[in-house]
Amino acid sequence: MKLLAIDTSSSYLSLALSLDGEMHAFHEEMGQKHAERTLPEIDRLLQQAGIKLGALDAIVFGQGPGSFTGLRIACGLAQGLAFSAGLPVIGIPTLDAVAQQSEAGQLLVCLDARMQQVYCAVYQTGPHWQRRGPITLQDPQAVILPDGISLVAGDGFDNYPALLAGQREHIRHSGVLRADARAHIALAQSGRYPMQHPREAELLYVRNKVALTSIEQQALKG
Repeated sequence: MKLLAIDTSSSYLSLALSLDGEMHAFHEEMGQKHAERTLPEIDRLLQQAGIKLGALDAIVFGQGPGSFTGLRIACGLAQGLAFSAGLPVIGIPTLDAVAQQSEAGQLLVCLDARMQQVYCAVYQTGPHWQRRGPITLQDPQAVILPDGISLVAGDGFDNYPALLAGQREHIRHSGVLRADARAHIALAQSGRYPMQHPREAELLYVRNKVALTSIEQQALKG
């Protein structure tokens, strides 16, 4: 399939264009410039590949969880581009993309959710790839590694050392910190995620709170 993938769930802008096995990609730290850089970089990828948007089969987007503003940018652009070209969209959970980038094994993914919390999910990666349960929101000190886990991924482990404090010594970090749009392409091609009309595109927030109150911030500092 010919696919364009967009992920703006983190401080990185990650794009990938897959055309019959040929991959064009852009993955760069963006800070707060996703809104102004995403469309120009998509145009550049399409021009580089010599293909029009309407020749694609679908547009893939990172549906979250992640940065609230970033998720809305990716979803909104995917919907707008898909509507204009008459294409379907495919939403990919952010943690699934991180798991897809990791090596085979029993894996725990934890991404920094800010506000002193992490998004977590357990996976079996490799030939029998699957997410073993829902994506959850947890306090770092409350995360317990399930039996059989020997591999972890995600920036949560770097930002919250308490995640592995006192846990099993044989746990190893895969080195994957955040979602890459190329992983979104691979998951979209797997057939696990449905193609949808752009109007049906949904975001996976997991948490519906954007920031801590001033009282909560003071409590954390105290």
